[in-house]
Amino acid sequence: MIFCPLPGTPLITQGFGQNPADYAAFGFAGHEGIDFGIPEGTQVFAPHDGVATVKDEGTSGYGLSLTIDDGKRRSLLAHLSNCALITGQNVYQGDPVAKSGKSGNASGPHLHWTFKIIKGGVVQNKDNGFGGALDVSEMTRLWLDQDLHRNAQYSTEAQAYLAMTFPANQYLKRVV
Repeated sequence: MIFCPLPGTPLITQGFGQNPADYAAFGFAGHEGIDFGIPEGTQVFAPHDGVATVKDEGTSGYGLSLTIDDGKRRSLLAHLSNCALITGQNVYQGDPVAKSGKSGNASGPHLHWTFKIIKGGVVQNKDNGFGGALDVSEMTRLWLDQDLHRNAQYSTEAQAYLAMTFPANQYLKRVV
């Protein structure tokens, strides 16, 4: 199970796959993650166990970012203002790991989360149009024991995401 990196009921401001024209310049078919609209300095938590890699691209790209990789799953948490971890440090699901920000190529304070499946050290589905990133909203649990896809709040701009459909190599669906 994957936990949302934010407690409560987060506000999604940009869903997976949205705004294809904006992301074509980066070689993506659309937004390769989920954006949460939150104030700068909001506590961010580890969505799953893994080993931390901290990267700082300054005012470009993802800015200050944290990647958590356990050999099967990889989460990128980006546009941070602060990271509590160092590269190589073990992290466990639910640990406080960072503070949200607006570093890098960000229009305002938010948390960007990209999720990928890893096998043998290799990102799976790399040719899916999103560099292997997947929409995991249905696989992600909110801390209130609710489903991210159905129970998160969506900004007006992000509501279109709820009507989007994705091929199987771009979307993980919960099996009940």
